Parts: sequence; C-alpha cells; structure tokens
Amino acid sequence: MLTDLKHYDNLGTFEEIKYVLTILISEEPKKISDIEKFCQRNTVSYNMPLKGIMMLLSFISLVSFYEEEVFLNHEGSKLKVSMQDNFLQEMFIKKILSKIIFSEEYKDFLNIESFNYDIVHEAYIVRNNEIPLKYSGIRNLLINLEFFKFSTQVRNLLVIDNIYSEFLIEVIKPISRKLSIEKFKEIQLQKEKYGEEAEAYILSYEKKRLAGHKTCSKIVQVSKIDVNAGYDIVSYNSLDSVYLDRFIEVKSYSRNQGFYWTRNEIAVSLKKKSNYFLYLVDRDKMDQEKYRPLIIPNPYEDIFENQNWKREAQSWFFFNEGEL
Repeated sequence: MLTDLKHYDNLGTFEEIKYVLTILISEEPKKISDIEKFCQRNTVSYNMPLKGIMMLLSFISLVSFYEEEVFLNHEGSKLKVSMQDNFLQEMFIKKILSKIIFSEEYKDFLNIESFNYDIVHEAYIVRNNEIPLKYSGIRNLLINLEFFKFSTQVRNLLVIDNIYSEFLIEVIKPISRKLSIEKFKEIQLQKEKYGEEAEAYILSYEKKRLAGHKTCSKIVQVSKIDVNAGYDIVSYNSLDSVYLDRFIEVKSYSRNQGFYWTRNEIAVSLKKKSNYFLYLVDRDKMDQEKYRPLIIPNPYEDIFENQNWKREAQSWFFFNEGEL
C-alpha cells in the first residue's frame, strides 16, 4: 500500500536498495531480525534504513514476507538474474511509478494534472511542493534514482528525465482519459441540473403570470420529451390569447449574462419571430421573491443581429465543398 510508505522518510539510495536486494535477501527465507543484526555489525550497512527499503521492495512486489521472515519472490528472483545498474535503476523507477499511479491512492501522492510540459526545460515538470511532505521519502528516492532532477533555473521545480517521457505517457494516458470522461460527465450533469431548475422556475413563473387564463393548464414544458423543438416551454402571450402563441427558450446564468444558443434554437427563433421568447434566469437570484427573469422577445433580432451582444465560437465545423 502506498500509504504504508509514507511512514518512512528514508527509503534508501539506489546503492543501498541494490545491496539489500543482492546481498541481504535471497530466495531462501531469512529472519528479519537476523538481517537487522547483520546490518548493525557491518559498517557498510550500519545506518541503512533497512525497514524502509524492505517495505519499498514489498510495495513493488519484489519480496514477500512470511511471519517473521522475508525472501525474494518470483519477480525478485527474475530481477536478480539480469542485474545491471542501468537496467536496475530504470526498472525501479518504472515499478515505483506504475505502482503509485495505478493505486487508488495516487492522488494523495501526486495529482496527474500536476505534470506539465515546460518549453524552457523541454521536459515535463512537477512543482516540488505538489508532493506532500509525508511522501518526502518517495520523492527523495525518485531524485536519487534521477527520475526527478531539481531545475537549475527555477526554484522548487522538479524536471523529469526525458528518457521516461514515453513511459510516463503510457501509464498516465488511460488515467487521463478516464478523468477527462468523468470530468466531462460531471460538467454535463451540472449543466442539466441548472437547465432543469431554470425551466421548472419559468414554468411556475408563466403559470402565475397567466393565472387567470381559462386554459392555463395547457402551459407545458415540452423539452421533457421533445428535445429538438428549439424551445423549452409553450405558453400564452396574454390572458386574451386563444392559442398557445409564446414559445420560450430558457437559459440560466450566474454572474455574467451569457448562454449557449444552438443552431436549431436560432433557426426556430428566426421562424417564429415575435412569438419566440428568450428567458434569461439568474441562478444567483431566482430564489429571491421579487426577482423577475430577463425576457427578450424575438431574440433573433434583439440578440443574434444585435452588435451589442458579443458571440464567441466554442467550436466550428469545417468541411471541404470540393470533396462533395
């Protein structure tokens, strides 16, 4: 577990980890207490953070524990066969990062969104203070393994060695895609919630405005079923209206009067002209008793063709007529 590692502020250096993996631990189970005694009697290993290193090796699935003994498991034994410094160092980094990123606790260590590409360093970077102090042991190990290098130009900046860029993309990509989808769904759900609340508010508003109309019950929210109508509510212009003659598109906003208007809604507003109304609802005020929405009749003329209303393209659809 990643959280187990945060209890160790020192997880050793590359040389110390290699020493434990090659000299102190083998396929044969050894008592942890015997290994500790051995370390205490030898100057090479006297100050070695043995427990932290063994916890790290367990975290990256190279050693296993049985009661009070520790031994190299199948993965650890395979690694020992192909023991070369460059390979070993790279393998440690990849195993540590894979374990961290694919654990459910990775956000506690470092948010994926903290990785940014920096054109000055021509490399991915992470701000040092993005990594919580409780994980300083892992951070220091990744520095010792030369995955992170402190920037010589900017304080508090960790630069990721470019040789790990492809690996980083490989492990982060599925998580980024998942996060993007979740974030998109969250935004869409929030928009739907705002839209439904505003439409319900205007439906109630219209029924109060036309309370004396003999067929007031015919005022309905058509958008619940007909999502392509180009408007949300059908209502009456006045108490004298015989037929449903007001077509209302409801938009809500917060702070700034801005809204998205679809191509279909604009086309319908052009067609229905003065019978089409845009109701703008301020979400921050709609709960106030005296609040009234901004009602704009014939918005095609008053908004679409009005230079006072600025428009901003969120996306454009392009096609090549020559290919048709």
